[in-house]
Amino acid sequence: MSVPVRVRIAPSPTGNLHVGTARTALFNYLYAKGHQGQFILRIEDTDRQRSEEQYVDDIFKGLKSLGLHWDEGPDCGGQYGPYRQSERFDLYPQYAQQLIDKGLAYPCYLTQDELEAEKEQAKAQKRPYVYSGKCRDPRVREELAKDASRKPSLRFRLPDNPGTLTFHDEVRGELSFDLALLGDFVIMKNDGTPTYNFAVVVDDMTMGITHVIRGEDHISNTPRQLLLYEALGASPPVFAHVGMILAPDRSKLSKRHGATAVAEFVDQGYLPEAFCNFLSLMGWSPPDGQEVGSLEQFAAQFGFDRLAQSPAVFDIDKLKWLNGQYIRQLPLEDLWVRCQPYLSAYDVSRYDQGRLLMMLEAVREPLTVLSDITEDVAYFFEDHPKLSEQSQQVFTEADTKRVLEAFQSDFLASARFDTPEALAEDLKTLTHTLTSEAGLKTKTVMWAIRSALTGRVRGADLSITLYILGKDAIASRVDYALSHHLAQALPKP
Repeated sequence: MSVPVRVRIAPSPTGNLHVGTARTALFNYLYAKGHQGQFILRIEDTDRQRSEEQYVDDIFKGLKSLGLHWDEGPDCGGQYGPYRQSERFDLYPQYAQQLIDKGLAYPCYLTQDELEAEKEQAKAQKRPYVYSGKCRDPRVREELAKDASRKPSLRFRLPDNPGTLTFHDEVRGELSFDLALLGDFVIMKNDGTPTYNFAVVVDDMTMGITHVIRGEDHISNTPRQLLLYEALGASPPVFAHVGMILAPDRSKLSKRHGATAVAEFVDQGYLPEAFCNFLSLMGWSPPDGQEVGSLEQFAAQFGFDRLAQSPAVFDIDKLKWLNGQYIRQLPLEDLWVRCQPYLSAYDVSRYDQGRLLMMLEAVREPLTVLSDITEDVAYFFEDHPKLSEQSQQVFTEADTKRVLEAFQSDFLASARFDTPEALAEDLKTLTHTLTSEAGLKTKTVMWAIRSALTGRVRGADLSITLYILGKDAIASRVDYALSHHLAQALPKP
């Protein structure tokens, strides 16, 4: 009988939830759910100086916003808790003592300055630095321990002739490491806290983690961890190391490239489900080639065989395209709720709910991020919309005055404001009159009217715009355009 799949994401709360960490969490989640397994959240907060509770909250919020809900974790508990490393400190010394008892770990009394001197010597001799093993000798340890100011760390002891360690990686195949280049490594620091490699092995072992899916930057940690699993008499998990996420210039993704935290993208107006969809395609490809899909769909398809070894490049244009797809698929009422943070500068009470939803429907087609809506609906809430450069040019054209006067005298006097469809017919009649009888171009007519009403030459469907604004607002804007914009733009007679 196969062992149930148990995977984990173990972020450090030293900063907001990073894109790379979110992608790793997503891959673990997809694998767990695709195999009816468990997805565990563990907080690795052993870095006491840099860990902050606000970052823990951001991790919780960010993962939940992406739909990545864990089965066990600090907030919901579970049979393998606690799920914060800082609450597991009584556990690590117990396993460290097991290694001491087996002769596989020993105290090292060398100071940081002495270790730095060893590194400098290796550098001068142009060789890789490997700890000298000085404190392997009990007599050396006994002599150094006489100095009470020396606080020992605890090192794992490699075999005298360690040879090569080979393991299978689900993404990269067979990987081999020369263990002689590792040296005896620290597992407990001189302040009593565990190192990353030791803590993660103890935690994964005691939590029953069966698979570890993580970035390729952790490959170098794997030999140390495998040695510790063997020394503690435990079977290691299955490892899968995926390619990193790089910036468009193929350098490490960092703040200089823009947003790197999940919360920043959500604040900019990317839908969490669209961002999650985008992350799933960063280093994995669905077998059916369908790029737009739900967590449930991708979980059913997810497998190690389609994870990429090569780095994934963060393509912001693809993210925008995906986000636009999701925006257009959202139910209108849902989209309206999500747009609220970007409409706070406007008095939306000037329109009824029906017109507001109509406004949203009219402008959502070109939206790539929700924050675009702030600018795209601005003219609906300005009594006298600001003119774009193109509209300023429109008001320098002599025919603009002719169009607006006809619009004012003919259209406003007879237009039916009952429905957008009726307004569309009346607008078509006016346009036909001005193009066939007055010889004006359709573009001239439409740009003049739209510029007067919205300050732009492009925007929402004009008949919808007319219906939402209403007759009184339209009359006021046309009056202002004739008396102000034209008066400023046209040369004095």
